[in-house]
Amino acid sequence: MLFLHPIMGLKSIIANSILNSKLSSFVREKKVFNLDSAKSAGVLWELNQKESYDQLQMELSNAGIKTTSLCYFHFWKTVIPEEIIGFSRRQTNWLTEIPNIALTEDFIHQKFDLLIDLTGQKHLPIVYITALSEATFKIGYAGNTQNYFDLNIDFPTAPDTKQLTEQILYYLKRINKTTIE
Repeated sequence: MLFLHPIMGLKSIIANSILNSKLSSFVREKKVFNLDSAKSAGVLWELNQKESYDQLQMELSNAGIKTTSLCYFHFWKTVIPEEIIGFSRRQTNWLTEIPNIALTEDFIHQKFDLLIDLTGQKHLPIVYITALSEATFKIGYAGNTQNYFDLNIDFPTAPDTKQLTEQILYYLKRINKTTIE
């Protein structure tokens, strides 16, 4: 077990080196969007966050926002339900945990108005996707990881997904408005 910790540190160093290399030539347009102005959104979530994802999906749909989601399954032996678009840890590089499937690359290169991350940035594949996403406005909670969001929702302690979803919706309803409701 003592040997595992240095390996995890080495994995993180290698993955961050690869990510930083890609970010050095990465350029994206940045613009603030809200629920009234956005037309498209990409949502990152995990299987245990289905209830919050469904709430967010409903709000985005009611606002007329076309949503594409990507669910991450952190476990190696997870079977992805057929009705969910996502990937598992098995579909990442064994050393760096960088996703290595076309599904994630396609998601990264979609030019969403909004990228909404419900995961709390707990896993490297999600951090990687968030950092390299070509979305115009990124929103979520970075926690203890590098902040790649345009709007980082801050909490004194790590929020549960319901709290995070409520706060994301709160800000997306109010940001860039000339009058406050």
